[in-house]
Amino acid sequence: MTAYTWLVILLVAAALMFRGNQKRSTQFMIIAFLLLFIVMGLRDVNAFGSDASGTHGSYPIIFRREGNTAWGAIGGKSLKNYNIGFNYLTKLIYVLTEGNYQAFVTIISLFVMISYSRFILKYAPSPIQSVLCFLGLLYYPFLFDALKQGIAMAILLFAFDGIMEKKPIKFIILTVLAAAFHFPALVFLPAYWIGRMRIGRNYLLLLAVLLVLTYAFRDQLITLMLRAYGEGDSGVTMEGIRFLRNKVLIMIALAVFAVFIRPPEREFSLYNSLLMFLGVAIIFQTFCGYNNIFERLADYYFHTSIILIPSIFEKGGKTRSQGNLVQNEKLLDYATVVVCAFAIWRFLTTVNNSSVYMPYRFLWQR
Repeated sequence: MTAYTWLVILLVAAALMFRGNQKRSTQFMIIAFLLLFIVMGLRDVNAFGSDASGTHGSYPIIFRREGNTAWGAIGGKSLKNYNIGFNYLTKLIYVLTEGNYQAFVTIISLFVMISYSRFILKYAPSPIQSVLCFLGLLYYPFLFDALKQGIAMAILLFAFDGIMEKKPIKFIILTVLAAAFHFPALVFLPAYWIGRMRIGRNYLLLLAVLLVLTYAFRDQLITLMLRAYGEGDSGVTMEGIRFLRNKVLIMIALAVFAVFIRPPEREFSLYNSLLMFLGVAIIFQTFCGYNNIFERLADYYFHTSIILIPSIFEKGGKTRSQGNLVQNEKLLDYATVVVCAFAIWRFLTTVNNSSVYMPYRFLWQR
């Protein structure tokens, strides 16, 4: 069996062992964090993905290039692609590790997994469901390769606290910091106000305006983001386009299912904010046929769905029909099992059948 299969088996075993109260959830997340970090952070960076390709723009090239650039020269060069935070971090780790790219990936993986583990433990009604959604929505394998965006998304998980705590200054500072590592993270800046809206006329008007603006300025957005990525082309194959379009269908189905099973609440809540973000993600994902960079924009909102999906099935949550609470709870139990099984299947199918993630090797298996 592959490392990915063992990862899922051990996660499920840990979930069964530590199910119960909040204390047991903490114990489970400690085990989950260790397992997820080991597979991500202790992988052989020469084994697969763009780490091994050595092509122009890949992270090993960036690591060596920034590492060999003088401190004073990094700032001016970084202004051209807006990633000044990432470039300075790269230089710092290069100096501290004496050019060890394996350590660079391990350090970034550690920060990313700490951020996601903390986010899940703090907000998820069911950590195991969130962890499986993290796998099934393919954010875990995505973060293997997307180092700049991975750091930015991890920082935004801390910025999310500002929304829940009603601290806009904290939110803005952390969002701008995330953009210093990956400039497109600025797309999350309106999230503080979006997350505090309710589904209604104003929210639907917002989505309509966003749809029109994204369509009208799609070419400018593509140019801006390509500059931020430092790539000359970000096109995708027809197979890739089909995958991206299927993803928007999954998003729409999730939105319909969520609203039907657990309607939006009248007051501000975590669940409402996550629903608001899902709508914004759908708008951006709709344009992925033009260029796959729109998926990257959507991901800044959609990755919070690792909390939204378990919230739909939360016991005691408001359901469309309250006529038979026992029957409703059984329905939610069955739906939960189906969603978790689908997430496991989708994750294992993706990673085990892709040359990007296979053959997997730990760093000590070189």
